[in-house]
Amino acid sequence: MYNQKTVKNLIRFFLLGIILISFGCAHHLSEEFKNASLKLNKPQLIDEYQRQNFSYATTRDGYGCGGVDISHSTAGCSPTYIFHSKKGNCAAYTTFAVYCLRQAGYEAYPIKVYSKWPSWFVPGSYPRDYHYMALYKDNNKWYVMDNGRGSGPRGIIGPFNSIEDLPYKILNIEGKKK
Repeated sequence: MYNQKTVKNLIRFFLLGIILISFGCAHHLSEEFKNASLKLNKPQLIDEYQRQNFSYATTRDGYGCGGVDISHSTAGCSPTYIFHSKKGNCAAYTTFAVYCLRQAGYEAYPIKVYSKWPSWFVPGSYPRDYHYMALYKDNNKWYVMDNGRGSGPRGIIGPFNSIEDLPYKILNIEGKKK
């Protein structure tokens, strides 16, 4: 017969297997996603697609980015999340846009900027002082694509001659080499 320690280890092994399999499936690129992301090969097409097909929702609303903690990075927030759920937070919008932009050959990065929490803060929600957007370069000019807001300005913002010209307090540009 199995001792208690062996049973606990088998259960842990089984649960770890389930977690790893579900993680792999969550990040699997479906044919539908691949086809859509290849067709979205211009910033204007991505911008329009996001506005028509996605809506803003927070983790508190049951969406966000699939429960991924985005406080330090968008890593773990799959570009497929918002594509399949049709709802997401700023990180979900950003990872989708950056993925499509890179597929189309653009230099693109998730950018984290300072964003003051609005005065209409809802009790019970999660206040934060940052916001994610997609930063990309087109014809030697920099642009920001920002559709991941519950309210406020959306769309493509730019052009800017350099990243330093962006009208934001930049907290982080993920993956950009200095």
